[in-house]
Amino acid sequence: MPRVRHGKLNASCVTLCVTLRLALCASLLIMAGACAASRDPDPARPRANEPPYPIILAANAERRDQALAGWAALARDNNVPNVPPPDLQPVTATISQLPTLDAPLRLPLVEIRDEDGQVRANSEEESRRESLRRFITGAAALLGVAPQNLSLVARTDEAGGTRRALYQQQPFPYPLRAGFGVLDIRFTDDRRVLSLSSTAIPDTERISRALALVRPQQLTADQAVERVRGRAFNFPGTPAPLTYTVAPDDPITPRELVVYPIRPAGDAAAAATGALELRVAWELSVGRGTTTYLVYLDAVRGEIIGAQTQAAPSEDKPAGQPFPSS
Repeated sequence: MPRVRHGKLNASCVTLCVTLRLALCASLLIMAGACAASRDPDPARPRANEPPYPIILAANAERRDQALAGWAALARDNNVPNVPPPDLQPVTATISQLPTLDAPLRLPLVEIRDEDGQVRANSEEESRRESLRRFITGAAALLGVAPQNLSLVARTDEAGGTRRALYQQQPFPYPLRAGFGVLDIRFTDDRRVLSLSSTAIPDTERISRALALVRPQQLTADQAVERVRGRAFNFPGTPAPLTYTVAPDDPITPRELVVYPIRPAGDAAAAATGALELRVAWELSVGRGTTTYLVYLDAVRGEIIGAQTQAAPSEDKPAGQPFPSS
C-alpha cells in the first residue's frame, strides 16, 4: 500500500486556500469599485479635483499699510499738514471717507490749450475729466484700483456748485454687484475734493484666475431659472426684510452672470479682520407688474444669495453696460 506524505498534502491545501481567498478578495474589490463608479457624485461634497469655491479675499495688514502710505503721499503732494488717517473699508482697505483736514485735497490743475498756447474754448469738461484721471492715478494705492480697470459711468452737477464723478471698476469678465467696485468723487470748480470713497476689489489678477477655474462648474441660464422657480427669498424692506415666493407662472428672465461679493457677518471688529466671499451669480429678473425683483443665484452652488426690488422695465441701460466715458 502506498505511503501518503501528509506534510506535502497539507502544504498544498494551505496554498490552495490562500490562493482562493486572494482571488475572492480581488473580486470583491473590483465589484465594490464598479458600484462606487456607478453612483451619482454627491454635489454637497467637495472633490479634490475641483477648484476652491467661493473665492476668498481675506483682510490683509500689508494691503492696509499700502493704503495708508498712499494716503500719506497724497496729503504730502497736496501740502496738507497734520493728516489723520482716513476711514478704510473692511477687508479691502480702500478709503471709506475723508477725515477732517486742515486744508482740502485738490484735483490737479489741467488746462487744454490750442496750438497758439491759449486755453481752448469749451474745454472745461475735458479738463475736469483729465484732472480726475490724474488724481485717480496718483491715489491708486488708497483707492485699491488700477486706473485702466475704471469706466466713468456718470458725471453730474449737483446743488451748490458741487460736481460728482462716479466710476465703476471692471476687472473681471462679469460685472461687480452688491455695491462693490464703485469709486465716488465729489469736487468743486476750484478743484477742492469734498468727498472720496471706494469699494473697489483689490488682488484682481488672482481673483480673475480663480474665476476662470470655476467656469466649468457654472449653471446654465435655463438651469438657473429652474432653480429659482417656487423658491422664497428675502429682500430689504422697512422696517424689516420682506419675503417673496416665486410663483410657478412668474416670468423669470436671466440677465447676466455677475461677481457678487458677500460681506463678513458680525460686528464691525469682526468685519475688519474677516474676509469677503466672491461668488459667481446669475442675475435674474423675477416677477410681474409694477414691482419686480433682481434675484442673485449662486451659479455654482445653486442657492439664492441676494435679492432687491427693481423698478418696472424702462429705457434705462441694463446693468453692466456703463455710460460712455466721453
